Amino acid sequence: MAEKFDHTVLIVDDEESIGRALGRLMKSIDVKYVYMDSGPAALEWIKKAEKPFSLILSDQRMPQMDGSVFLEKAKELTPFSIRFLITGYADVDAVTDAVNKGSIHRYINKPWDNKVLAETVKAGLEQHALIMENNRLFALAKEQNTKLYTLNTDLKKSAAVHQKAIIQKDKQIRELNALLEKGFENRNYINEMEALLKETRMLEEEKLNSLYVAIIAELYEQFQDIATRNGFEMPENIPGD
Repeated sequence: MAEKFDHTVLIVDDEESIGRALGRLMKSIDVKYVYMDSGPAALEWIKKAEKPFSLILSDQRMPQMDGSVFLEKAKELTPFSIRFLITGYADVDAVTDAVNKGSIHRYINKPWDNKVLAETVKAGLEQHALIMENNRLFALAKEQNTKLYTLNTDLKKSAAVHQKAIIQKDKQIRELNALLEKGFENRNYINEMEALLKETRMLEEEKLNSLYVAIIAELYEQFQDIATRNGFEMPENIPGD
């Protein structure tokens, strides 16, 4: 949202009557003003002012400091203020020099027309408001870009950390799967059962042998029954019995 500007104009002229006349003109367009009677005094006021002047209106011919010199110095102190120089036709060289140095935005010829000057001042104030709004938006954009850059950097760092953790977990899972597969492939459940029975002393060696014989006999009977039902004959006794 654009900021509403509270404009103040600085009037600089060594002739108090002209300064008052310009002050009345500012009041007619509802603009506040400060009047100073010399360039040096105006520069000191600019230095201590709480906020920059929106527009500076200075006469060219003044005893202590010419208007063009004053506005050049004022530009260094308040670069975004609009600067007008009031001058006569005899001061063309001074005006040209001020324009070339960029110390003035416009010059006003004497004698001026109050209506024209009022409209010129209004346009200058609008220009100042536009400059300040652009500066505000630029600063805001710069701040937002800084925040976005910081956020993007943090997200990249976070993503890198999470990616590293995911890779590590995947590696651990693959290693566990490999161990499980290897374990199932290499396990001999008969030997494990035999070792368990021996370890717990549930059966002695002789009894284990008897258990094997009984298991084989049981299996032989089952195979013999299957063979008979399918038209085959098996020997009556187990070989080696």
